[in-house]
Amino acid sequence: MKSRARLLPHACALLALLSAPHTAAETSTPPARDAVEIDRIIAGTARKTGKRFLVDPRVRAQVTLVGLDPDNLDYPTFLSVLQMHGFAAFDDGKYIRVVPDANARQQPIPLLTGNGSHADAEYVSRVIAVKSVPAAMLVPLLRPLLPQQAHMVAFACTNTLLLVDSFANVKRIEKIVSSMDVGEPYKSEKCGTTQPAKSD
Repeated sequence: MKSRARLLPHACALLALLSAPHTAAETSTPPARDAVEIDRIIAGTARKTGKRFLVDPRVRAQVTLVGLDPDNLDYPTFLSVLQMHGFAAFDDGKYIRVVPDANARQQPIPLLTGNGSHADAEYVSRVIAVKSVPAAMLVPLLRPLLPQQAHMVAFACTNTLLLVDSFANVKRIEKIVSSMDVGEPYKSEKCGTTQPAKSD
């Protein structure tokens, strides 16, 4: 009984310690990072670049930026922010259209020729000539490397690939195709020609 009596005060003290409120250092969590509406970022980019924007009504998002001023983004950074949130922008010569990236391949995006350069997150079209392997065989190998909104198709007559994707990924796919396109030249299929209608 005496031993139990001696343990009782210690047990009460331990219980009180465990139930005491924690200090600020013990309960603090990382502060929430402030998010801003994507409309604010578009407006800030418009002011900085002098470009005019048309924004699809489906473009809605809360954007968190760390180390970046949402009111002072350059255009390449702005495109990267859009890409991270499932949107894309296209220059139609008069306005910058901001739309969901699911509509990327239907937009008036530039055709990449030669060694042209664009922002990494800008969508482009590219025709890739394949010399040593059937282009159609590359499509199932390469398609899993593309995002859902990208587009790839083979044209057997000229043994070429038509690719629509961000500039950075197009350049990546080109390098992969170049590394696989080795060996003897491949003879592409002959395309039929339309015969003129015979007059009676």
